[in-house]
Amino acid sequence: MEGLEGLSSDTRTQVWDVDEEPLLRHFCLEAECEQVLEWFMGQGYKRPEDFADRIALAKRLRELSNDRIKQSDIGGGMMLALGSLHCLDFSKGQSAIQSDEQKEEVSEATVPLLSNLRAGQPLRAKLLYRRGLGRCQVKEFEEALKDFVESARLAPEDREIRIALDDCKAAARGQQESLKDRWRGAMTPTKLSVRKKLQRCFRTAKYQTKQALSQGAEGFVTVGIILLAPLCACAFGLLLRFLRRG
Repeated sequence: MEGLEGLSSDTRTQVWDVDEEPLLRHFCLEAECEQVLEWFMGQGYKRPEDFADRIALAKRLRELSNDRIKQSDIGGGMMLALGSLHCLDFSKGQSAIQSDEQKEEVSEATVPLLSNLRAGQPLRAKLLYRRGLGRCQVKEFEEALKDFVESARLAPEDREIRIALDDCKAAARGQQESLKDRWRGAMTPTKLSVRKKLQRCFRTAKYQTKQALSQGAEGFVTVGIILLAPLCACAFGLLLRFLRRG
């Protein structure tokens, strides 16, 4: 991106860790974050190892961001602001060894960036909106709903986003109801009726068995018939019923 040529080449030192971007990832989607890091490297810059050099580079990028926004180049201004934020993105280990004065200096350098980043909210709202639409197409309504909610928060006056949010809410509810119906369908009225009849048969057989056994040794002869008769009757009746339906 233009406007970075004036930065000193001796600030282009030190490797950065892509896994430690808490500030940058707070303001960016994952894909956007990767784009910022690629852009930063593409300009030939790396975060300096020295604390003072990092602060200096962050301030320089912020000044360039201000100039772009004044020229109504919101996209360019946003990229420069995020690059500045990247310079201020210290890992937990680095932050732990900073003095109170250094931490205050980082805070003072970060706060002015917020107004620049707010200028890009409409752009971020559109990105979230488009991602939400994509997720709706593959029926990931719960995830799409999160995108639309955040998009509507950033651009509350955007009617198109509000409509998409309402439609997604309805689709998510419909998906949940469909899942509930699927589970309810596993136990239809016919199946419930069959289960109740079988339960009655078993209760009858159990009662009759107890009665037969209470009569003494002679009752053992009839236990087999008592047990099998109601079960066979139930099974035969159910078989006929299903054959008729077929």
